[in-house]
Amino acid sequence: MDSAASLQISIPIVTIEAAAVLLLITMPVAVGLGYMVGSYRRKSATASGDDVDPAIVDTTLTAILALLGLLLAFSFSNALTIAQAKKTALANEAAALGTAFLRADLLQEPGRSELKVALIDYTRTRILPEDTKLTSQQEARTFLEKSLAVQSRLWPVTLAATADPTPVPIKTYVATGIEEAFNAHVYRMSSLSHQVSNLSKLMMLAAAFAALFLIGNGVGASGRRLTWRVFVISGFLAIVMFATLDTERSYEGFVRIDDGLLRATLLEMQMNLSNGS
Repeated sequence: MDSAASLQISIPIVTIEAAAVLLLITMPVAVGLGYMVGSYRRKSATASGDDVDPAIVDTTLTAILALLGLLLAFSFSNALTIAQAKKTALANEAAALGTAFLRADLLQEPGRSELKVALIDYTRTRILPEDTKLTSQQEARTFLEKSLAVQSRLWPVTLAATADPTPVPIKTYVATGIEEAFNAHVYRMSSLSHQVSNLSKLMMLAAAFAALFLIGNGVGASGRRLTWRVFVISGFLAIVMFATLDTERSYEGFVRIDDGLLRATLLEMQMNLSNGS
């Protein structure tokens, strides 16, 4: 319990819903601010008899858009890698738990059934309920505390089930399976903290804001009206950025990690225990 409470998992400060609202507000605001600045600049230049050269804005906008494209591609690729790592960690844990459960068949009763029941109880705690999201440190600790409380009973049950006169090769074989399940827990918990760096997110947001600001600024400086087409660009850009955030947040976002393998493993365990009894 203490280890779960002291464990610091890197959870994003802003929830996925708040990030969506922030993007949907920030992107159009960038366009509007740019348009207001461009219009004011044009009026000031016209009043003083100067000309407004839109080529300066176009050149800067081209450079910003190129940088934004690079940041979006890098961030989305990184988010996909992180999501895949979390899926792999979950699949490895399902395989490790299933293997440990099958190795328990080599033991004699009553240790065999006790160890199998303990593994089933532990596997059940490894599945995040469908209506639960890990959006804060407290939620992550609660998930870990429930799992570690059951895990702490698993090793004593293993030692009791593999006590003498169990042959040493069988002891080693069964104990190794339990150790692999513990290791899979470590890898999966470490994957919870994997996310696109906050610096990359800030750079992406700043580049998007600057690009949309320059687009609105160019429209205002040229004396044209601000049409819905510009806001379509801002909306689509917000969606692309949101997709990057949603991809990395496998335990919070709208596209969540599929724990079907772990659920299938639990079902197979329960059926095996029922048939064995």
